[in-house]
Amino acid sequence: MSRTVSKAGASDGTIVGPVRVDHTVTALVRQLRKGDIAVVDVMDLDQRSAEALVSARPAAVVNARESLSGRYPAGGPRVLLDAGIPLIDAAGPAVMDIKDGATASIAGGQITVDGGVVATGNVLDADRLVEAMRGAADGMRVQLQMFTANAMEQVLHEGDVLLEGQGLPDIGMDLTGRQVVVVAPGYRHREQLKEIRRYLGDVRPVVIAVEQGADAALDLGPAASVVVGDLEAVGEGALRAAQHAVVHAPRGGDGGVARAEALGIDHSSVESTLAAVDVAILMAHAGGAEVIVTVGVDARLMDFLESPQGDTAGTFLARLAAGGRLVDATTLALVYRHRFSAWSLIALVVAAFVALGAAIWVTPGGRAWAEDVWSALTSWIGG
Repeated sequence: MSRTVSKAGASDGTIVGPVRVDHTVTALVRQLRKGDIAVVDVMDLDQRSAEALVSARPAAVVNARESLSGRYPAGGPRVLLDAGIPLIDAAGPAVMDIKDGATASIAGGQITVDGGVVATGNVLDADRLVEAMRGAADGMRVQLQMFTANAMEQVLHEGDVLLEGQGLPDIGMDLTGRQVVVVAPGYRHREQLKEIRRYLGDVRPVVIAVEQGADAALDLGPAASVVVGDLEAVGEGALRAAQHAVVHAPRGGDGGVARAEALGIDHSSVESTLAAVDVAILMAHAGGAEVIVTVGVDARLMDFLESPQGDTAGTFLARLAAGGRLVDATTLALVYRHRFSAWSLIALVVAAFVALGAAIWVTPGGRAWAEDVWSALTSWIGG
């Protein structure tokens, strides 16, 4: 359904559309269609989440909580504002109770379903955004301090694995001197895989995938050789295509081990409070990989500070441990140049000469010249 307005006319500014509700942006974007009203429950809407919403072109976004609380200058509201998508902010928890698929109308900050007002929020316009951003600088410093404290906590508990690779599993694969691609189910991971498709075809690196990243690798190729994380979240096809699976369940549970055994997949386990993507990067680094390309992995400081998850400090430390071996897929796509094989170059030269010969032959002057050259050559060879 495309964006529509009420019978009062376009000047009324009322937005009408089907509602799509989910607590997380990632899950919501999968079902969101152009013209829908997106309803989320996110404190401090980050830039990446907002860009994902914009890509689905909703008629409006309604947030149950504050999209810009002042803790730090979250970039999401600006992204929506620049895209011309209305943001109804701090609508309250009642908005999450709207039935998914129900038709709602938004007039100002009021959200109405079946003629009744179910929630009221604030329309976050440019003026409100500027006002909210003024107090965000101090919040940013606090957020950075919290992030640093989390990093120190990770060093305290996971220093051995970060510095020496202790406790990492043996995947039965020699990575020494090889190039490795770590695919995580993060922001734009499928798009990033497409962007480095030529690199993947030329170099044929070892692919280590994190959970649903294995499904993306299987779809876009090449399939993951190693899968890390919660195996219950991975498709059966991706698991069967892998040579080894590493079960990582920091919150407990043995479902991943049971599934690996049921499918007959070679597997091991790792006990660590680090995130699965951190384990994957450290495995590649400890295994001696020459280059580690990250797909769908946070790369900027703002990405780490904006992330709603509390384990991003570990990813930051894992990136530091890998050091100069690590390159982000977006950067790789900008600098990588396709390698042409010797046979490809020979075929290209032959094709150029054939095209040149055909062009000469179809022109009267060119045909006469070619006949003269041929006669001269045959006379010289015969003489």
